[in-house]
Amino acid sequence: MKNEMDIIRSARIFKGIPADEFELMLATLDCQLKHYHSRQTILSPGRHISRAGFLLEGCVDINHESYWNDHTLLRTVNRGELFMESFACVRGAVSDFSVVAKKESIVLWFNLYDIMNLEDGGQYHSILIRNVISELASHELSLNHRMIHLGQHSTKEKILSYLSEQAFQNHSSEFDIPLDRQQLADYLSVERTAMSAELSKLHKAGYLDCNKNHFVLHQRKEKQII
Repeated sequence: MKNEMDIIRSARIFKGIPADEFELMLATLDCQLKHYHSRQTILSPGRHISRAGFLLEGCVDINHESYWNDHTLLRTVNRGELFMESFACVRGAVSDFSVVAKKESIVLWFNLYDIMNLEDGGQYHSILIRNVISELASHELSLNHRMIHLGQHSTKEKILSYLSEQAFQNHSSEFDIPLDRQQLADYLSVERTAMSAELSKLHKAGYLDCNKNHFVLHQRKEKQII
């Protein structure tokens, strides 16, 4: 458990919590540690969400689900990241998301609603609330970026919008994206074959070079039409 505790302590949401109050804080959060096997559905749509999840090990996908079981990938959660915290902050919130383990995963579930409504939660109380707000804002920015990408009119424009964001985020024209090709297609809500065809066209037109999830963007001297 020592390694798991080190991972928990390293989470952004717990940054700045005094060491002598850390165990007390975890106790007030009513924590539950759960293990999931690969491809296991962790949460199904229509569930009341009372706890936020912190991924200790593994990788999980969060999908938006329709009534007719169509799904859209919203986010891939990696080790050390928080998820479902927005729902956990609202009493009785019902999720239309599914959470699925991509591989064997360990999740620490904890209650955020109660801690957000404590009148006096100790020294860590204000620190935790500040960190939660920061995490919510970070996810809001990510959602806004995705809305910008999805608002583009063509598959080509969606790809370029996403890659432009990644270049700015990495402060470089050469970078690795955190998604494989199928995940990228799902994230941009396009067909994978159409996306692959557009990537090939963009390469030939001098916009970029790519190999799997590694990209190198190029400034073009002349405007070219694809």
